[in-house]
Amino acid sequence: MNETLRRTWPVVLVTIVALLYLWVGTAAHGWDRVWGLAGGVAILAAVALGRRYLAAAVAVLVLGALPLAVITWWSIATPVLAILALVLGWMAIRNVNHTSMLAREA
Repeated sequence: MNETLRRTWPVVLVTIVALLYLWVGTAAHGWDRVWGLAGGVAILAAVALGRRYLAAAVAVLVLGALPLAVITWWSIATPVLAILALVLGWMAIRNVNHTSMLAREA
């Protein structure tokens, strides 16, 4: 696996998870819809923030992933999506942040 592919696959996977969060949000009703849509946007924003602000990106990632999983704890899909969002999001943020730090040093 080359270096570019190793850096970009977590970003692609967390984007897919965020799109699934948005899909859950559009299919839900009430607060579930609000948290699903806001969570999907927040997960995407966390990866974008990861280039410059690591702590803020992690906070946004956690605040985006957990509320929907907590209020829909009885479902298997949303807690699994939240776990995937946290794991893949952390990997994506770390890779994006590490890449941008290397670019600043050069």
